[in-house]
Amino acid sequence: MKRRKTVRITLVAVLLTTLFVFNSARRPVLERNNSIVLCGSGSDGIVNPMENGKFMVPLPGWGNYSYKISTTTDSAQFYFDQGLTMYYSYHMKEAMASFKEVSRQDPNCSMAWWGQALAGGPYYNAAHTYTVPPGMPAILTRMNELADRASPKEKRLIQVMNTRYSSDPADANRKELNQAYASATKQLVAEFDDPDIKMLYVDAIMLIHAWDFWTSDGKPKAWTQEVVDISENVLKKYPDHPAALHYHIHLTEASKNPQVALANADKLKNQLPGVAHMVHMASHEYQRNGLFAEGVIVNDKADVNLLKYDSLAANLGLVKHSPHYFAVQTYCALSGGMYETGLRDALRCRKSVSPVAGNTYDQYLYMLPSLTLVRLGKWNEILASEKPAGDWGYATLLDHFSRGMALVGTGKIAEAQQEQQLLVDGLKDPILEKRRIPFNAPLPVAQIANHILEASILFADKKYEQAVVSLNKAISLEDQLIYTEPSDWPLPARQFLGAYWLGMKKAREAEEVYRQDLVHHPGNGWSLVGLHKALSLQGKSAELPQIEASYRSAFSKAEHIPTSSVY
Repeated sequence: MKRRKTVRITLVAVLLTTLFVFNSARRPVLERNNSIVLCGSGSDGIVNPMENGKFMVPLPGWGNYSYKISTTTDSAQFYFDQGLTMYYSYHMKEAMASFKEVSRQDPNCSMAWWGQALAGGPYYNAAHTYTVPPGMPAILTRMNELADRASPKEKRLIQVMNTRYSSDPADANRKELNQAYASATKQLVAEFDDPDIKMLYVDAIMLIHAWDFWTSDGKPKAWTQEVVDISENVLKKYPDHPAALHYHIHLTEASKNPQVALANADKLKNQLPGVAHMVHMASHEYQRNGLFAEGVIVNDKADVNLLKYDSLAANLGLVKHSPHYFAVQTYCALSGGMYETGLRDALRCRKSVSPVAGNTYDQYLYMLPSLTLVRLGKWNEILASEKPAGDWGYATLLDHFSRGMALVGTGKIAEAQQEQQLLVDGLKDPILEKRRIPFNAPLPVAQIANHILEASILFADKKYEQAVVSLNKAISLEDQLIYTEPSDWPLPARQFLGAYWLGMKKAREAEEVYRQDLVHHPGNGWSLVGLHKALSLQGKSAELPQIEASYRSAFSKAEHIPTSSVY
């Protein structure tokens, strides 16, 4: 045991030393192409051939899903299947290259060009940043020239694909084109009992309403139930369909019942073990269902997969590491109470971004180490860390929050008040009002941080009623945030309020708050620990064994199980 403890202490020391070095150097080590959307690889339509003339090679680990097309060669069919699976997986560069390889293997295959038009179009994670690839007119021309060689169903697919584009190189009517494509695809659903056409329609609707399927109180939007039902019906008949497994998670993860797609997570990571985004997608479910250790593991695998595909298809210039994977991994680790792992993952996330004054989201990712230390109550480590660059306004606000919380935690209330005042002053920065469409502006998130820090100071000063008021303001703001993963605010305000109610000997109020938080954050060990304590203090023992088992599961890889919902 002594040797294990020594190794652990040494590892933590190395991680903290690394944290300080990264703080001072502020130079990313891991490569990142800032034109790549964080979650998935977009395609600009340009695919340079390899030295042997091929556009793509067989990629490992994408399963065996097949959609039969009119072609003269088995190789063309193989690469079409690979391309379609890559499209379903949001690996658009790999999809485009695979479809181009289809056209090389069978120059007269119309579906090779249909696939390129599919892969070169907008997709869910790039819905608001899409530009038409310069080669799209030539792709559409060749697709239509070969349409007479297609089957009747393929001819209809080609006709519908034409509705996705216009002759305007500026693509000024993109919103209308997306709607036209969705409407035309819906007509195909009525004509053919085809699971892929159904999922292409779901894909088209998701594009129109990206990240907008549920209200903040958990009610489906007007367009949500139709596509959820289609996905679930496809899964009933085709339980291994890669698009249905993937899209169903996206459609339900922001609901109050994310567990409905939990089985999809295991299928994706097992059936498509080589596809980075599909393996990563499992963590979307794990982090919404309290399976935090599993969320850490799959993102390690996803990161390895990115490197593998890049090594096999160096001609594509694929992203080698994804800040998004590291960010979700960090959220899983800190939510699971994993200090060493959480700090490691937060530092990897920090290394993968290159913040500038105008990019507040990269600043948020850069500050994940500090937020991880707040989550795990590492006050001295926060106070010993260096500050972010002076022109990184949002990072500076998060630094004031972290330092303020650390100062409260070490009993230095007057200094904490100074940090809070600096945070308040920084809220006036107009850049905080700029949204990362379709997600949140930094301002409400920074306001949540301010209210939590303010409440911590007030509670330490025994101004309990005022502290509760501040936390209720934070909760109100938090409940209105647009869902994204990881959350734009990873430290739920209700967990602070529950702890403060317990500190005021008000176990009934604490119970209510923790139950509310578990609706918003199912399976979260921090609120389960708090709920267990609140029920114990009231002599309510019926649920205690189940709650204890749940929080022990959530903290299965933690160095130790927390005794409170916050430090």
